[in-house]
Amino acid sequence: MKKSKLIFCGLISIIIIISTGCVGFSDPISRGIGRGIGRAAGEHAEQEAYKKMAPKEKLPPPRSANWGNFMAMQAQIAFTYSFTIGGLWLGQVGYEPGEWTKFEIDTGGGNIVEIERAYLKTDEKGNHWWRVSWIDGEDTWIYESLISSGGNLLRLRAQDTDDNEGEIPVSDEQIYYPPRDVTQESIEGATIGQENLETKTGAFNCDHVKFLAVYGQGNVEWWLSNKVPGGVVKYQIVDQGNVIWTSTLVAKGADATTILGSY
Repeated sequence: MKKSKLIFCGLISIIIIISTGCVGFSDPISRGIGRGIGRAAGEHAEQEAYKKMAPKEKLPPPRSANWGNFMAMQAQIAFTYSFTIGGLWLGQVGYEPGEWTKFEIDTGGGNIVEIERAYLKTDEKGNHWWRVSWIDGEDTWIYESLISSGGNLLRLRAQDTDDNEGEIPVSDEQIYYPPRDVTQESIEGATIGQENLETKTGAFNCDHVKFLAVYGQGNVEWWLSNKVPGGVVKYQIVDQGNVIWTSTLVAKGADATTILGSY
């Protein structure tokens, strides 16, 4: 049995730069983190924000009153990093059932995690099953979610790093927020050229797209290719001339299915 697991709550400080500010916090623990994000927003260096958030949360015991709340809070973070950046997802192709991608997230200073996003299936009502896995060294957090065609979270199952799993209640307090639509004209206007990008899973000829960040003084940059599920090979945040967050494709496949017996 592993000891109490930790998660990079420090990474949440970057969300204020890359998100639209729509992630909600409903309980005392989450509201405290939300206030911490607000304080961190005005700081220049991500590492300074990371230090302030670095005292990491201990995972509550399974079946305790706080376990589900804790897992829901971590799901907010995982979904934000895997489904959007700057509140957007610019990929011009979708995922087919079974397709998955894995990205390596580098926030500098040796802080590297992996996120795997997998499209599992479409159910008989047209809702979509997705799996998001947050991989931090030997620790893996798994979330399987049912999302409506309109972008509403309908169900959420979770597994922590000790293989405890359970159904997380889904209510009006949202955990997942769909990315905003961007017009094709806007994407074309933000495309600054093409680049051949080398990754751990191969080389891709990509459109390089650069938008102004919603928060902070910098850019949100994308490298797009129709040759990968989801259409995205790399994305990053540049704030005041410094690259503070980079996510790069490291693996992909087409054999994903449920791990948590969600359907």
